[in-house]
Amino acid sequence: MKCPETGRIYGVRAEERNGDWYRTWAFPIDARRASSEGFDRTEIKGSLDYTEDYNGCPYCKTKTMVLCSRCGKLSCWNNEERITCGWCGLTGDVLTTEGDINVKGGSY
Repeated sequence: MKCPETGRIYGVRAEERNGDWYRTWAFPIDARRASSEGFDRTEIKGSLDYTEDYNGCPYCKTKTMVLCSRCGKLSCWNNEERITCGWCGLTGDVLTTEGDINVKGGSY
């Protein structure tokens, strides 16, 4: 994921529980290390909620996220109506806040 406020990426540990995915921990990481760890090859399909003890973005501390309709990557979201994607720079209105997602890692 990427924090649009700081432009910095971070990793998120996700665990599958009973067919649903949950974010359990977020941690700072640089692009080079993320690529060498294989995070760019990870794919999650379905819900991606967070656990009660999820710490959120290591930079802005928010726990919510948004999926960009252009690049398909996740950025943290501070519940504002308009957002600029931390990855590709697309600016637009947030249209939905619920539902299943299909997230596949990509180049940093």
